[in-house]
Amino acid sequence: MDVSARGPINQTGSFVGSAILRLAATQAGGLDKSVYGIKASSILTVGNLIAGIIAGVTMPFVGALVDHTDHRKAMGAVSAFLMVMAVGAQLMLSLETWFAVFILEIIGGYFLIMHQVCTMAYLPDLSHDLTEMGHYTARLMMTQYMIQGVYTSIVVAVSYSVEMSNIQTAKLGAGMAFGLGVVLFGYAWTFLFRKRPKLRDVPEGSNILTTGFKQIAVTTKQVFSHYKALKWFMIALLWSPEAGAGTILAIAVTFLTLFVNMKVSEISVVSLVMLFSNIPGALLSRFMCKKVNPLNSFRLAEISFAIVNALIAGTVTGPERKNLVYFYAALMGVSFGWMFPSQRTVAVALIPKGQETEIMGLIAFFGQILGFLPAMIFTALNEAGVDMRWGVGSVSFFLLTSCLCTFMCGDFNEAVAKVAQSSDDYLESYSRKSRVEASFVDEDGEVKDGTQDAADAVNESNHPSEA
Repeated sequence: MDVSARGPINQTGSFVGSAILRLAATQAGGLDKSVYGIKASSILTVGNLIAGIIAGVTMPFVGALVDHTDHRKAMGAVSAFLMVMAVGAQLMLSLETWFAVFILEIIGGYFLIMHQVCTMAYLPDLSHDLTEMGHYTARLMMTQYMIQGVYTSIVVAVSYSVEMSNIQTAKLGAGMAFGLGVVLFGYAWTFLFRKRPKLRDVPEGSNILTTGFKQIAVTTKQVFSHYKALKWFMIALLWSPEAGAGTILAIAVTFLTLFVNMKVSEISVVSLVMLFSNIPGALLSRFMCKKVNPLNSFRLAEISFAIVNALIAGTVTGPERKNLVYFYAALMGVSFGWMFPSQRTVAVALIPKGQETEIMGLIAFFGQILGFLPAMIFTALNEAGVDMRWGVGSVSFFLLTSCLCTFMCGDFNEAVAKVAQSSDDYLESYSRKSRVEASFVDEDGEVKDGTQDAADAVNESNHPSEA
């Protein structure tokens, strides 16, 4: 239900974003004219840049709330609610209100990132089996793409049948996404997601505002010291546009709207081609994860993505080559659908069991640290008057850099075996600690009289660094 709602919410950005670009250019008096201090053609990527930087700074605090409180479900529900409200308010889009809608796009984009952090914390609960997790992640992505595809098909069909303007098409998309979000998010977070207990207490001497940053430092040091494959995988995520889809969406919509001169309805068709191509991509991910292992599957998907992106930058030279976009959209869709399930399967495979929540949060954070760079480079080149194709082509550099980093991970099977061994040791230690501590606690959960000192001694023996 949650991924089904996220699909249309994601897709709305392309419809509303394209309309915002045209309205900004109209108010500025041209694409190369400035509005609010920047070129009209840089509006979307600047918005993505702002959301990405704010997310990178605040996600440790969000992660602390997920780990150290029992509000994980509440945070997921609230972030979903705010996303839906931001999309619903975009129905006021017009020449007079486009900037307010642009601000709402930034707000919605931020809470989408926050929502993904909350939902990723539930992902390790699905299964510890690698094959099963590959199946789950592919199935979730396929569901999202399918619902998103049906939604986009309706927008395309209606917009073409009644010859809607760009603004009308954008409002249709926002209205439908709002309705679907209310129903699907509402049902998922009311009936399906369960309330989870906090993972741990806030450490002594810390508070909820700072503990997230401290925990990131501690967990990063632990991962970098003991898990080589996971370390280099997280470094690779610094360069992979995971934040991803949002960054690429902002660049793509700007390029298609202003350089290729596509209308919102035409961009809708491009989106539709991509979405339905995502489904075979997700199936390909599941096949390749079994055939060549998830890490190699992820590498091949990134290479595929980079090549297709480079071809777009190199061969789509203007509106006269518009038809090429539809062909490349199909190839891009396969690469997208292949890459992200493979990435999530690698993450789950390399995370030591018993530490899933904290390390999954760290992985989500690493995906945000440099997530703003593609948008920043695209914006800088555009503001300098450089051909927009160079900005699009720069995305391939990030993908290939990410792929090269994964080759430092070493042998995937050896890494998984090492994680399994350390996981067994961790879980055995945790189980032994739990059994011993249970002997000091009565049926009501209170420490038995005269046993507090012994209980403290057990705790210190299991956490010597904190003693």
